[in-house]
Amino acid sequence: MHLRALALTCFTALAACDNAPVDNTLPASTEEVGVNTAAATATRISAAIGDNDLSFETLGTFEQRDGVRALILRATANRYLADVLSFVPDDAFGDAHIISERRFEIVLHEGYELNTVLSGLPLFIRVTTNTGTPRAYTARIVVAPRFYDFRGDSGIWIDEEVTPRYVIQGNDNLIYRGHATAAGRVDWLSVTAPDGIPSVYGRPNFKLDWTYTKLHEAIDPHTVPLAFSAGGDDGPTMQKTARLVARVTELALTDGDAYDVWPSPPCDPVVSACYHSQPAGTTDFGQCGTYRQVLSCTY
Repeated sequence: MHLRALALTCFTALAACDNAPVDNTLPASTEEVGVNTAAATATRISAAIGDNDLSFETLGTFEQRDGVRALILRATANRYLADVLSFVPDDAFGDAHIISERRFEIVLHEGYELNTVLSGLPLFIRVTTNTGTPRAYTARIVVAPRFYDFRGDSGIWIDEEVTPRYVIQGNDNLIYRGHATAAGRVDWLSVTAPDGIPSVYGRPNFKLDWTYTKLHEAIDPHTVPLAFSAGGDDGPTMQKTARLVARVTELALTDGDAYDVWPSPPCDPVVSACYHSQPAGTTDFGQCGTYRQVLSCTY
């Protein structure tokens, strides 16, 4: 069994790099693997096993597929492809298609498929090649909502990450939560957009909460930004825009049994202690861990 670490690259347009005051610089260990010069940001994530290389375009795009909107993730191998299959534990999941000799795509339909993956469930892709060693391997990817293309006042800081959290609300216990802060004496922060506006609360460290439906509206299409305004009682003092997209954030490869290499994680004792120590009537367990970490401790 061979498992090699991934390499991640991210090149961001200069206009998008003013998201002060937090330093969002990537670790020095990352290496360049490709740039799409047609985009404001060109990003790939890559990994290798044996003499096989595989890379994904991290930015997912939406298209109409099978009569519904779908997130499309595209990947490139260095060997001719014979077959690809996408799955989650014990079940085929999404659609995988070879689109050229060395390229394939993953299609995640809007609704159950997209929500399941964005909520933190890793997706496996079985790749079979015509040449190379090994001839078959499995990729594991994680897809998550991420902000990028920050433009405007540096006094508004928007956290790049939007994290699924366990929040009890009727029949759905999943919320996608982001964070934003503003410098100086700020009384309010608002978000506007054609669709996909989050609930905003919690001055001075503002929380941004989306239901899955609102999140999908915010990331599809990925070309439409959200507009942030922050200020005091005398009116807006700062403005900023950012785009929310679905990105491949993790990639790893193995030629072993995917279920052995990446077993479903059990309930973490720390998460369990946090969950069970909350007062009766608590509905928001975001402080205890991610949605799937808390979910595994509720049984």
